[in-house]
Amino acid sequence: MKKAFTIALVGQPNSGKSTLFNVLSDRKVMASNFSGTSVEISRSDMVARGRVFHVVDLPGIYSLNPGDEAENVTLRFLMEQEVDLIVNVVDASLLSRSLELTVELAELGIPMVIALNMWDEAGRKGLQIYPEKLEERLGIKVRPTSALYGKGVVRLVETSYRCLVGECDPPRRLLYTSHIEELVRDLEARIRPRIRPPLRGSARFYAIKLLENTDFLPDTVMRGLNRYAKQLHRIIRDSHHIEPYEAVSYERHHLAMKLTEEISHFVDRRSRSLRERLDRFLLHPVAGQFFMLLYLVLFFVVIFQVGNLLSGLMEPLLERIPPLYAGLRNAAPFWWHTVNGAYQGFAGALGIVLPYFLPLSFLTALFMDTGYLARMAFLLDGVMHRIGLHGKSVAPFIMGMGCSVPAVYATRIIENRRDRTLTAILIPFIPCSARTAVIFALTAAFAGPLGAVFAYLLVAVVIGASGKLMTLFLGKPTGLILEIPDLRVPSAVVSLRKTWTMIREFLFVAVPFLVAGSIGMSWLELAKIDRAVNAFLAPFLQSVLGLPAALGAVLVFAFFRKELVLIMATVALGAATLSTLPLTPEQVMVFVVFVTFYFPCFSTFVVMWKEFGARIAWGSAALSLVVATLAAQLVRVLW
Repeated sequence: MKKAFTIALVGQPNSGKSTLFNVLSDRKVMASNFSGTSVEISRSDMVARGRVFHVVDLPGIYSLNPGDEAENVTLRFLMEQEVDLIVNVVDASLLSRSLELTVELAELGIPMVIALNMWDEAGRKGLQIYPEKLEERLGIKVRPTSALYGKGVVRLVETSYRCLVGECDPPRRLLYTSHIEELVRDLEARIRPRIRPPLRGSARFYAIKLLENTDFLPDTVMRGLNRYAKQLHRIIRDSHHIEPYEAVSYERHHLAMKLTEEISHFVDRRSRSLRERLDRFLLHPVAGQFFMLLYLVLFFVVIFQVGNLLSGLMEPLLERIPPLYAGLRNAAPFWWHTVNGAYQGFAGALGIVLPYFLPLSFLTALFMDTGYLARMAFLLDGVMHRIGLHGKSVAPFIMGMGCSVPAVYATRIIENRRDRTLTAILIPFIPCSARTAVIFALTAAFAGPLGAVFAYLLVAVVIGASGKLMTLFLGKPTGLILEIPDLRVPSAVVSLRKTWTMIREFLFVAVPFLVAGSIGMSWLELAKIDRAVNAFLAPFLQSVLGLPAALGAVLVFAFFRKELVLIMATVALGAATLSTLPLTPEQVMVFVVFVTFYFPCFSTFVVMWKEFGARIAWGSAALSLVVATLAAQLVRVLW
């Protein structure tokens, strides 16, 4: 059996690397336009010419000098794993900056192909690029692509295959200025005998890395060279009056700029393009803020209306099922409770949660692909500073509207520990898709769109107040350098793929939880255990929140999946549908607000513990319970 080749996709954030991975693979990952969204490694298989290729989507990075976790993960993978080919995904519209990483990857000595991605964007900017010149200078095959629209991908795959079977030459050596080059060659001769499997990469790569930073190099390379490395660092400082890593960075920058000048030029344009004029409008401090508010209102109105429509279509179909097993109620109570619990979970998932989750997933996918997310971060930076954060926290917050778990992981893009921790603590206050379904479904039945608007306004107030309060203890936020990618027309096909990924996870991960939880609640009702839970929580529910005691067990189970609230509330209160729940509009709003803020779900709690430790996880849980109680009291006063 022939060996399966491994292809590593490496590129800077927003280069379209994850989008290319989606096109190449049969497993779709989330690809967004905000720097650093792809934090973990994603893998899939691709078949070409009857051969299987392992494709690995490495995190988006700016260099292989590990300044953050993403860079460290990528460097370790390339050094330690058996990578047969690197596909360097380059943003052709930002050529000089992108080629700095290309120069560094070429130093590794691993076979390589360059995907000049966003080729159409470069043309729109008036940048004329000559791929054959770049190919000649680097000794690396170069293929223009527009991954978002699938253009050039077939040719890229064909070229990658030829390189994997040995038809491509290794990358050419790019020489630094004479003084640095002499030091590199001296180290290269000393290091070459030490490069043995499983260590990967060229001796030149390790020599240059030793000049930059010795901290992460393996002991097998560094043994006996520490004193000599310090001597070389001292020579560079004395000669260039800068730190060694800066000297090497300047060398790569110089090479990248020189390459860009040799292989490209700008075509004169007489007027600004429509995208540039639109961009100026979207980033305007007044008009941009107004458009953003209008956009978000429209976003939620569409979800609300489409969700209501789909829910109304599903309800008559699902109502035909209960009569089919009604005879079991007296004949076999256990089986009736089991089947009815399963039905309530299934009907709740398809008839209540999915109708709102479907438009939310599709619109979120479209929204992330346009590049507007980074512009929102820019516009909201001033507001975020007032609550102790900055615009970079917007990305995890927006992701939190889908699911809090990846949102907590996404805080890794925030370099400062204080800002990252504060952002993670506030994320559970943002209604995820599950809680959004709860908000829309319950307010649609009792309070209408104004109820949902009120809930989200309260979310904004709570996040602002909590952030401001915690800033008093954690200090002031740091500054922000934010990359704003080009505006793009999203691909409907790519957005539908992302939507299917989220829906598939809901159907095969969340729905079994919903069904099992609903069955469990039904069994508790049969065994009357739910009464003990309800009795224990009754003083808090009735006296503090003004809710029926029967909802106690519902709130406990909702810790595992927030969607369970919708199904289990109907079971616990003996209602056939949400609209027939024996609750007043005030009680519904109190219930909605409490569920929105209280205790993060089990998965989020586990991830918080893993990322920040037990103290932060439990502190976040305690804070959310206090905030939920205070917010519910506020609703009782105002509603």
